[in-house]
Amino acid sequence: MAQAETSEQALPKAEPPSMAMPSGLRLGAVGFSTNWRPRHPGASDFAWSARPHVVLRWGRLTLSNGGTLASRAGEPAEAGLTAELFSLDRLSLRAAVALDQGRRSDEVARLRGLHDIPAHPRGRLQAAWRLHSQWELIGVWRGDLSDRGTGSSAEAVVLHEWRPEFLDRRRWRISAGVAAQWRDARQANLIHGVSEEDATRSQYPAYILNAGWTDARLFANWRRDFDGPWVAYGHLSWEALLRQAAHSPIVQQPRALTLSVGLGRRF
Repeated sequence: MAQAETSEQALPKAEPPSMAMPSGLRLGAVGFSTNWRPRHPGASDFAWSARPHVVLRWGRLTLSNGGTLASRAGEPAEAGLTAELFSLDRLSLRAAVALDQGRRSDEVARLRGLHDIPAHPRGRLQAAWRLHSQWELIGVWRGDLSDRGTGSSAEAVVLHEWRPEFLDRRRWRISAGVAAQWRDARQANLIHGVSEEDATRSQYPAYILNAGWTDARLFANWRRDFDGPWVAYGHLSWEALLRQAAHSPIVQQPRALTLSVGLGRRF
């Protein structure tokens, strides 16, 4: 702190810290979370997993492997390189690129014989409109940036932020919302479909989907700030497959709960 004050005295004409842009790459946060979720969309068996989280920042750019530490007020947070294109009082726009790991069907007993989903880079564009101090409407587009032809999707999210007085609103931040996802025919069939070729190699009959709404979810996020830089966080969602996706022969359970809890340190 003394060094920072000395620097400011030596350079009295320097731009105020609130207006200065970051001079380089910095570590934004690190953390660790455990997750409980279905092994694949529509699976009846669940699995625990654990993963570290790292968030790097450079000006308007953020690089992370996803998780709550990379999100803002409970908005969807995904792995990848994200750029804040602009941010106004009520409207913001972000663009991102990330590597989708795809799917190796032979690694899941119930999916053996089905097609794989190749790893591919995906682009993401997210627009958020703050309707009120506690309400936000979010639109997300995701698309394949390669020639793999894995299709595109769009998601609509309504988010409500709540800071309860009885829990000390300075330390607790809670958000909840509802989301629905639309997929084009290519992506819907990659995730939930069974092609004619798949049917000859697996136990399932051929099943082809059209473009449409494939899933919806209700979700809640919470975050608790401790003294200093430490923060605890969690995520709970109830997800449901819709219409054609729910009736796919590879789906055992069209509705499921997912849970994630973690601890992190911000810098």
